[in-house]
Amino acid sequence: MEKTSLFTGVAHIGIKALDIEKALQFYREVLGFRLIQRIRPGEAELVFLELGNTVIELVEVVDNRTFEDGVVNHLALRVEDIFQAIIHLQEHHVELPSLEPMPLGEGRYNFFFRGPSGEKLELYQE
Repeated sequence: MEKTSLFTGVAHIGIKALDIEKALQFYREVLGFRLIQRIRPGEAELVFLELGNTVIELVEVVDNRTFEDGVVNHLALRVEDIFQAIIHLQEHHVELPSLEPMPLGEGRYNFFFRGPSGEKLELYQE
């Protein structure tokens, strides 16, 4: 019997945008992405776009902050049970900043952590 994975796919790839309007225009008009959602959960605006089965998240750069995580900011992995996924990471000795996911409303959660090379990763539960 095949073991089912806690990780069900890539939710999105986060990309830093120095000029959110210019980036939005480029991804829509030049590359053909479709706008899904624009939100401002904090200081930075987030814009979600889709092309085929791929979703990108443009992350607005606020106050010319540095690219400490690079231009490709993070890879978000879709999970069905974020709490179980966090336990799974603990069991695999992944260093975690906390043990609590951030509630995003409407049953959605996210949780950021780092991979072995310092890459920024996100768990995302819809």
